[in-house]
Amino acid sequence: MYHQPVQWNAIRCLLLLLCSFSSISNISAEDKQVRLTIPPDQLPDPAWRRTQFEDMVPLKNRPVIISRNQVKDEVFVVVRNTGESTLIYHSAGPEYIQSYQEVFRRGLWRKANWDWCGLGKKDFSLLPGASVTLKVRFEDDERGERILGAFREAGTNREGLIVLATKGLIW
Repeated sequence: MYHQPVQWNAIRCLLLLLCSFSSISNISAEDKQVRLTIPPDQLPDPAWRRTQFEDMVPLKNRPVIISRNQVKDEVFVVVRNTGESTLIYHSAGPEYIQSYQEVFRRGLWRKANWDWCGLGKKDFSLLPGASVTLKVRFEDDERGERILGAFREAGTNREGLIVLATKGLIW
């Protein structure tokens, strides 16, 4: 029976520590917010390729994100074509892009929604060496969200999604 008092002493010590930590902070657990880091560089969900891009092959010439600047609800993303082929993107205007939304669930980015309406949209070109500033918006109600844009190499069946902007989780 020598071990029993030692076990109880350890449990009492842990309870004392827990109580002291909870009394230090008078903020309830519901009021605390913790920003979690989400890996924005995970490849797009393979479900996109199985549904929207099933006849396409991956890009050889991937555009590069030069900068991101968030102003209120919008993120201004500067995209540069560093390759030798022209890139095409689909949109209602040159400063926008047809967007694809992914949400962070169970530790991975998952396909969610896409801007499916094609009314008034057309193709825009991003010439080699050129840059464009695109405006993207997040959904107000989603936590752990990222917006992707589709680019196609002109004259080929090469197309791919590029991560344009990411919004983190708040718990």
